[in-house]
Amino acid sequence: MNIKELAEALKLLSKLDEFKNIKRHTLVKGRKLRENDAEHTWHLAMWALIILPLLKRKYNSEKILKMILIHDLPEIYSGDVLTFKKDHNHKKEEIKGAGKIFGMFPKKISKDYLNLWLEMEKGKTKEAKLVKAMDKLQPILQNINTKGKLWKKLKIDFNKIDNHKRSHMEFDKEIFLIYKNLMGKAKKYLK
Repeated sequence: MNIKELAEALKLLSKLDEFKNIKRHTLVKGRKLRENDAEHTWHLAMWALIILPLLKRKYNSEKILKMILIHDLPEIYSGDVLTFKKDHNHKKEEIKGAGKIFGMFPKKISKDYLNLWLEMEKGKTKEAKLVKAMDKLQPILQNINTKGKLWKKLKIDFNKIDNHKRSHMEFDKEIFLIYKNLMGKAKKYLK
C-alpha cells in the first residue's frame, strides 16, 4: 500500500462512519430510538452467523457476510425508505448512491464490491436470495420484540407484510419455515 492508497482508504472509512447516522423505521427493543443502518447490518450479520450453520443447504458464508456488510451502504447517499414506500425514484437514487460509495473503494476492489451489491440487488443467486430473505425477516423479529408498535402506528396489517415478504422466502424450505414461525408470532400484533 502506498501513501495515496492509504489516504483514499482512510477517506472511505471516514465516509462509512456516516452509515451510523442513517435512521431506519424499525424500532429497537428496550429503547425509543429507531434502529440505524449500522445496527441493522450488525444484526443481519449475526443472523447469518447463527442461522447459516443450522441450514441443510450449503451457502458461501464469506460471500453472504460481505453482501450483508455492503447491502445498505448506498443509503449513505439515498437514505432509508420504508420498505412499503419504496418506488422507482428511490431505487434510482440507491443505484446512484452505489456508484458513489463503491467508487470510493480502493480501485483493486471497487468493481468487485459494486458487482457484489448488484448481484444482491438482482436476487438471482442462492446467496443473494438468502441475504434478501434475512433482510426481510430481521424487521419482523424487531417488530415482534417491540410488540408491533411500528406496525400499529403505520396501520400495517398481516396481508401487507405477507404480500411483500412471502415470495422472498419460498426459495428455501427452511427459510420459509422461519418466516412462517415469525409470522405466526407476529399475528397478535397485526390486524
